Amino acid sequence: MNVYSMKTRKGFEEGAEAALRGDYEAVKQKTFHGINLEDTDDNARSLLHYAVLGANLEIVKYLVLNCQMDPCFADKWLITPYDLSNGQREDSSPAFCDIYNVDDLYYKYCISREYDRRPIYDFFREYLGFGIEDCYRNPVLRSFHADPSIVRVEDDYYMVNSSFVYFPGIPISHSRDLVNWELVGYAITDPSWAKEHLGNLEGGRGFWAPDISYHDGRFYICATLRNNDDMEYPQTQIVTSSKDPKGPYDIPVIHNISGIDPSLFTDDDGKRYMLLNRGACLMEVTSDGKKILSKPEMIAYGYSGHAPEGPHLIKKDGYYYCFLAEGGTGRGHMITVLRSKNLRGPYENCPYNPIMTQKDPIAPIQCCGHGKPVMTQDGRWYMVYLCERMIDGKWGMLGRETSLDEITWTLDGWPLVNNRRGPSYLSKLPFANLKDTARTNNSAVKSNAGSIRLQSSKLPYGGWLFSRTYDKDFVKVRDDDTLEVKGDALDLCDIRCRSFAVVNQKDLVCKDEILMEIPFDKKKMPFGEESGIVLYYDENSYIKFAIRRDCEDEYSTIIKEHRDDKYVRENAYKIEFNDQYIFTVITNELKRTFILNGQEIATLSDVTGICSEGLIKGKRFTGATIGAYVFGRSTYLFKKMI
Repeated sequence: MNVYSMKTRKGFEEGAEAALRGDYEAVKQKTFHGINLEDTDDNARSLLHYAVLGANLEIVKYLVLNCQMDPCFADKWLITPYDLSNGQREDSSPAFCDIYNVDDLYYKYCISREYDRRPIYDFFREYLGFGIEDCYRNPVLRSFHADPSIVRVEDDYYMVNSSFVYFPGIPISHSRDLVNWELVGYAITDPSWAKEHLGNLEGGRGFWAPDISYHDGRFYICATLRNNDDMEYPQTQIVTSSKDPKGPYDIPVIHNISGIDPSLFTDDDGKRYMLLNRGACLMEVTSDGKKILSKPEMIAYGYSGHAPEGPHLIKKDGYYYCFLAEGGTGRGHMITVLRSKNLRGPYENCPYNPIMTQKDPIAPIQCCGHGKPVMTQDGRWYMVYLCERMIDGKWGMLGRETSLDEITWTLDGWPLVNNRRGPSYLSKLPFANLKDTARTNNSAVKSNAGSIRLQSSKLPYGGWLFSRTYDKDFVKVRDDDTLEVKGDALDLCDIRCRSFAVVNQKDLVCKDEILMEIPFDKKKMPFGEESGIVLYYDENSYIKFAIRRDCEDEYSTIIKEHRDDKYVRENAYKIEFNDQYIFTVITNELKRTFILNGQEIATLSDVTGICSEGLIKGKRFTGATIGAYVFGRSTYLFKKMI
């Protein structure tokens, strides 16, 4: 799809107006001449969005049946025509209007009681074969969940994602339905080991592209440990295992083998292999993965010739299928597949490559690639893969997220992800029989039918994430998940700083709230010391929102933005001192509103520094986080409220 150009704007607007007023003949005439059905408005709404808002079933049927328009095509807010058909509520606006900063058009046409869209909803339901209550939405794991890998053991699915320099490392999630995921553990939980191996790494390095597999009663996790470029081994591979998927996992074995994105494959004869990029390089390893038995051998390079990585092997119907991530990690990212009757090849490229990519330049979900297939217990196949939601088509605030789509197999034995249509926005639940017992509320856009649930009381460190390691001299998580932070006198731009902790920003539109308590007399708060919350990307870019003592009886709340190697913005607002503060940050895409104890302090627009694309420096592969910090030497208490 394309946002209308100056050349096509008049035709689109006339067609949209005709659809809103229910003028069937005018809409038909426009489709004959004067409008491109691939055009959208500035918010990526198609003509079908407008037809549903106008509540004319005849127009909707014409656009779907005769013009092949998609009821599941999403606008910039991930709202589809199908959502609009199900959005009527007698007392107020539809659910998505409560959540997203949608414009007046949706409010005007969705709140009105004049329109009965049930016939349109019933038509969509019959046409698509599923109801809104029977579908899920992508991404299934929102916020910073890059490089997914998945394994099924009987009826349980386990997934791992990259964690880079954050500790605990390599999160492990569990699901029974492939859509709703619960964070159940981490592969790296020893702070001493993490301090040794992550302590000096630059942001964006650390654990890349982990893979999870199951062999002889144990769960195996391997990953690249990406070191700094000036270290002896910039690229190394780790392998660890556990009988329990939640852990604890063994102390990792480190292989000083160059490459990235390792995965483990077990052949029919029981031999085990590790694959690495570029393309797919194969090495035989011992059953426990602790020793390399052969040198890397290139078995397949890929389809595009550009940055082939992320290799995964499966064996099906006598073929070895090699799945690759290609095209780089930005726009143009893709999943490709090759196959061979022999493990070591030669491999032939799939004639339908790429089997997953985003071709639509204005779609809200971009950069689709780096996937791994999994077979369900009833013999179907699905692919988990990374993606990125872009603000204004260019700002990836949350980093890479995880999406899910079904794989179908052609008659000549090739796998296609979502029939090569790119990422889906609404799709039928893989296991409809589990929807009432193992799912969140799928009916509203906000719920996303798959946002990860954090069982913080069951997790180490209460769900908080730390930079490079957990240093109990400066941060302590209490039994109630309250965070006690003692300043180490280092600022957040110093990779040695340990006096802060964060959690992932939840979504592009969200509210975060943290309570801070000052456990000592106000007169003893040192001059110039800062304590509060931070919007954090890495040591190169972050925004502080904190309390500072300026002089004997004067205190300020400060908002300071650090970018590259300096503070580029600082504002201070005089406040009355208190022994506790509630810091609230409301995020609306690139806008941040800062609220202290219920009083709005400031609003910043175009906050791009904590987006992946907001700075060209280092390895910017993570996403926006929010957390608590102390710059000084005193101790403060923090508790997540929302």
